[in-house]
Amino acid sequence: MPRYRLGCCVSAHGLGHSARVAAVLEALADLLDVEAVVVTTAPEGFFRSSFSGPLTYHHLRTDVGLVQRTALQEDIPATIRELGDFYPLRREYVNGLADLFAACDLILCDIAPAGIAAARQINIPSVLVENFTWDWIFDGYSRTWPELRPYISMFRELYAQADYHVQAVPVCAPRRCDLRTGPVARRLRRSPEAVRRMLELEPGQKVVLVSMGGQGMEGIGIRWPREAREVVFLVPGAQNLPPAPDNLRILPADPRLHHPDLAACCDAVIGKVGYSTIAEVYQAGVPFGYIQRPGFPESGPLVRFIREEMCGIEITGQDLLGGDFGRTLADLLSLGRLPPRRADGADRCAAFLAGLLQRRLPRASFLPG
Repeated sequence: MPRYRLGCCVSAHGLGHSARVAAVLEALADLLDVEAVVVTTAPEGFFRSSFSGPLTYHHLRTDVGLVQRTALQEDIPATIRELGDFYPLRREYVNGLADLFAACDLILCDIAPAGIAAARQINIPSVLVENFTWDWIFDGYSRTWPELRPYISMFRELYAQADYHVQAVPVCAPRRCDLRTGPVARRLRRSPEAVRRMLELEPGQKVVLVSMGGQGMEGIGIRWPREAREVVFLVPGAQNLPPAPDNLRILPADPRLHHPDLAACCDAVIGKVGYSTIAEVYQAGVPFGYIQRPGFPESGPLVRFIREEMCGIEITGQDLLGGDFGRTLADLLSLGRLPPRRADGADRCAAFLAGLLQRRLPRASFLPG
């Protein structure tokens, strides 16, 4: 069996893009002998924990994304400054990135357009996978921040150079593409019962996972509701939290504590509206106490998906910070689970990539819009 090399150019904006690529790599390993060449500043261990095949990791910035003050607050002035420092992509940077991918058969980009530029430099096909692109995100801010407008047109031009285009539901801006998949989530590794035993939770104990994605809890002063003392709150990877109640469990960074497994073992999840969290909660079928990010363009389409396809209740940022979500939490826990559903997006995307790698299809033109 031949070994294929898949380059992965991954945005480090949060961990949602890394989670999506890790899920696709995991599924692709079932189909082909694949070596992954991953370029990003997201943690190396995040990919190695999902992908069992050979993997070469290069710590290099591939994207600016959106600068965040906290998981719930963006910083547009800082974003504009960093966009100005990183773009337009310098020739030396693209050449260096192209060298890292030179031995690859295909380059997967989520959603860092630098990988597309590098792919064209070395005449290797590129695949853009996304549920939003940065031109669409920045267009939502451009009325207030006109400094973003030149970057919108630049991103559109870069993304249009991708040879193939995959959109992963929930999609923010549906358009013509080569493949549209369902939600993409990493697979479960352990049963909910096994995870609860690992965490030494009592049978029948109500457990809620609180997750704010890659930014974590830093700068978010949650006040825990007094009326929910019988509920155990699990918070993965949190640091510098104020004095916490006895029913709050801070989970260490531990490869055995796989985030999709944590979501599936709980009675509900509370978290910001973000792609990977939604995909994992969708897969688990548990109720979702979702927190919108005011003004962030992605929130609207994701919330529509939650309301149409999942069971959930909105928790406002004000209630979260004021400790006034106890009644909402009781309502959330009363919803119960939906039947488990397989998030098949990773499998479908992997099958698409496997076909490209095996057949060496000639390049196709991707027309946006």
